[in-house]
Amino acid sequence: MPTLHISLRPASQGINKIALSNPLRSQNLTLQYAVVNKAGAGFAHNQIFVRLPFASASQIHSSVRRGYLAIPTQASTAGMETHSFGSGLPVEADHVPEVFEAQILDANGDAITSNTHFTSLDLYFAYESHSLF
Repeated sequence: MPTLHISLRPASQGINKIALSNPLRSQNLTLQYAVVNKAGAGFAHNQIFVRLPFASASQIHSSVRRGYLAIPTQASTAGMETHSFGSGLPVEADHVPEVFEAQILDANGDAITSNTHFTSLDLYFAYESHSLF
């Protein structure tokens, strides 16, 4: 299976512009891993929320933040955390354009910007086909 890697960094209003090498047709994605990286002990939240435009609000339901993918993290610890989702977390995806915007928020719903000790979030999805047809 091909892999879709999305790397998110602190940015203005938490919005990252993602550019892929080509678009992906609508298909099932499976989130395999999430890697959280923090530079210091100042990130005092235990969750990160991610808005992916191709995973619509009707695909991700949460009692905390509807339409956002929730990634756990340890509050106030530095370093890298790798989260494996076992056999994967299925996400039915709409068409994934070649260029899109994704947003990352902290547990309070505030944008993760360069003012935090948060360094990056990398998401690794497996998907069915790289064919555009």
